[in-house]
Amino acid sequence: MRNGNLIKKEAAPASIDPAEGIGRRLKELRRSRELTLAQLAERTGLAIGSLSQVERGLVSPTIRTVYAVSTALGVSPAWIIDPDSVKAQDPDGPYIVRSTRRKPFFNRNGVIKHLATPETEARYTGFIVRLEPNASSGDEQYTHAGEEIGLVMSGSLILEIGEKTYRVNTGDSFAFPSSLSHRFYNDTSMDTVVFWINSRS
Repeated sequence: MRNGNLIKKEAAPASIDPAEGIGRRLKELRRSRELTLAQLAERTGLAIGSLSQVERGLVSPTIRTVYAVSTALGVSPAWIIDPDSVKAQDPDGPYIVRSTRRKPFFNRNGVIKHLATPETEARYTGFIVRLEPNASSGDEQYTHAGEEIGLVMSGSLILEIGEKTYRVNTGDSFAFPSSLSHRFYNDTSMDTVVFWINSRS
């Protein structure tokens, strides 16, 4: 703006550090998956301190870090780096997940989870969970924030909620607060498939 012989220049908008943007997305996504930094570190094999620095935008993640974290959180590496470009390339937008595009989320103790909800959905997360024979969530019951809803699509599983034990068969469904201690396992000789939803709160 001209004021007499002086020209006042407007300040240029501050640029956003790419590392800060990636770190913020990783932190939000990790929290939406209800994972602590320690749990993410265990799944990725990365140090807690390194992950913390990435989330705070203090360092840019290496390619190895991006791939390890994206696999653990069930998203594509491209989504972590530039989610807008991924949205632009997805013909179904943010609402549809094709069966051929489901991303692996978890694979341990014979429990295999694939994401059934869009990567950007933060209110709740849906999974197609396959339990191989003798698969289990672990030897001990556990708790976390949120709610659980499930529908057994095929097979059968044992669901422990507190002191009660239930056999849940094909076509049966369940719902309970995640704050109740629980565990599940497949004690049959066939795979069990469950459509399972976790809400954040």
